[in-house]
Amino acid sequence: MKEIASRGSIDDESLIQYVINGIADDDPNKIVLYGSRNLNDFKSKLKDYEQLRKTSKASIFSDMARKGIALPYMDDLIIPAKDEDEAVKRLQTVLERSRDYGLEINMKKCRFLQKRVEFLGHVIENGRIEPSDAKTKAVLRFPELKTIKQVQSFLGLTGYFRKFIPQYSVIARPLTDLLQKNQMFKFQEKEKIAFETLKSLLADKPVLQIYRQGADTEVHTDASQEGYGAVLMQKSREDNRFHPVYYMSKKTTRAERKYCSYELEVLAIVEALKKFRIYLLGHNFKIITDCNAFQKTMHKKELTTRVARWALLLEEFNYQIEHRSGSRMRHVDALSRYPIMQITEALIPRIRKAQDKDDQIKTIKEILCYKEYDDYFMRTR
Repeated sequence: MKEIASRGSIDDESLIQYVINGIADDDPNKIVLYGSRNLNDFKSKLKDYEQLRKTSKASIFSDMARKGIALPYMDDLIIPAKDEDEAVKRLQTVLERSRDYGLEINMKKCRFLQKRVEFLGHVIENGRIEPSDAKTKAVLRFPELKTIKQVQSFLGLTGYFRKFIPQYSVIARPLTDLLQKNQMFKFQEKEKIAFETLKSLLADKPVLQIYRQGADTEVHTDASQEGYGAVLMQKSREDNRFHPVYYMSKKTTRAERKYCSYELEVLAIVEALKKFRIYLLGHNFKIITDCNAFQKTMHKKELTTRVARWALLLEEFNYQIEHRSGSRMRHVDALSRYPIMQITEALIPRIRKAQDKDDQIKTIKEILCYKEYDDYFMRTR
């Protein structure tokens, strides 16, 4: 089970047939897909199929993704370029890789050398990015909320574009409060205002600047007992002013609420750099904070264990600290005081749990725990 090949049409809505090489005829039941007992019924499990397809294509173009040559996602793939010559060269590289791995490309669904591109619900044009018309219309047409499931769906749809909306959590809080345990569902005036305001803000087409390597970059952070927030900003070539690239905010946990104000400010910086790591690593940038003692403390010989651990995490970045008073940090102050409730789902623990219920997999795990084999290994997380 060492070689997995795929065939299909890029951007094809129909199921792509997966061909798995090197598997004996009587061994398909040893292939485990989450929620499936064998390979024969996996087509009915679209969720698992899409995850497998995503993983396969991501691995084929993984080195190109790291270099920014091609960005694959499921059946979609976008090739960014500065000019036509670079676009043609990168396209050739992608086509050659697709040929080598047996990927069939549906030319009718391809677009080449485009200045305006719609990708994953976003429109990218002239160095800017905004929500697509289709997604905006989906929000505007969303019916009035009558159930918890509808609240979850609406927050999922609008939350996908939360990086476009400063103070998203301030506006959405009446709706996110409905998701709390033992909370009675009620859609009254404040909930309706939140619902209509989010619709209106996305209808106004909020715009972010696309991250540009080499441009002056700043990370603005702030924290409170309720949460912490940050804004990634870059200076524009057009007006020589800083514009937002990404908004981020997060609620504090029960343990984090016990931190002193200084530790919360450091936590905000650490979490912001982790969130924006792909943009910041290897580049010079400024951290703008209203924590006056941060820079001095980072150079102290004696630190608390928690802060010392954070200081080690910050060492891989090349940054300068600039202090600004809280009155000049209102754009991130709201993000920290009214953070976004993040809803995530971990696939790996679910897969592990499903495998633990499978008798054949349990037997294989017991064998691997007892003795190592050249062609097999067991990995734990």
